[in-house]
Amino acid sequence: MTNFKEIVERVLSNYPKPKLELDFKSPYELLVGLVLSARCRDSLTNRITKDFFKKYPTPKEMSEASTEDINEMIASCSMHNTKAKNLKKIAEILCEKYSCEVPSSFEKLIALPGVADKTANMVLSFGFGIPAIGVDTHVLRVANRVGMSSSNKAKQVEEDIKKICPKDKWIAFYSGLILLGRYVCKAKSPMCGSCFLNDICPKRGLK
Repeated sequence: MTNFKEIVERVLSNYPKPKLELDFKSPYELLVGLVLSARCRDSLTNRITKDFFKKYPTPKEMSEASTEDINEMIASCSMHNTKAKNLKKIAEILCEKYSCEVPSSFEKLIALPGVADKTANMVLSFGFGIPAIGVDTHVLRVANRVGMSSSNKAKQVEEDIKKICPKDKWIAFYSGLILLGRYVCKAKSPMCGSCFLNDICPKRGLK
């Protein structure tokens, strides 16, 4: 039987400082970065937001911009037309309902255009330090391979991880799984031989 406690401890030991690879200085910048990062590499997202935040440093400036101007700023990003519309609407809602601030409520966050559970949880955890688990493709894949979950649905994977990992370690653990999945436990060519979980991982789904 897989020792999930040991898996959690090893992930936390190998990734002791939880982090995302997006550049941000506030919940607002994190929210924008996460919206842009869908199907877009973090490195490209960071290049876009570097100039984007100079022009739109707060939701107020973005709410006053036209969708066309926003779209032009993010044109190198995938699905930029939809993202521009969502960002414009997000900024308007933030300024109309929340004094141009990002709310620290899961329910309020997922009500924003283009924001689902993963993004909301990442904003809560990295934007406000509130314990939450953001399940992206890396977290979902690694959780299944190590046997923590057998679901392909992010919400169920989130709940399965919560049953295993202490609440005060949620942020560090899931951010560790993201990095593990991105650089070691890759989708197509997992580097099992150099993985610190190799001796205890059941490698579910791998031939």
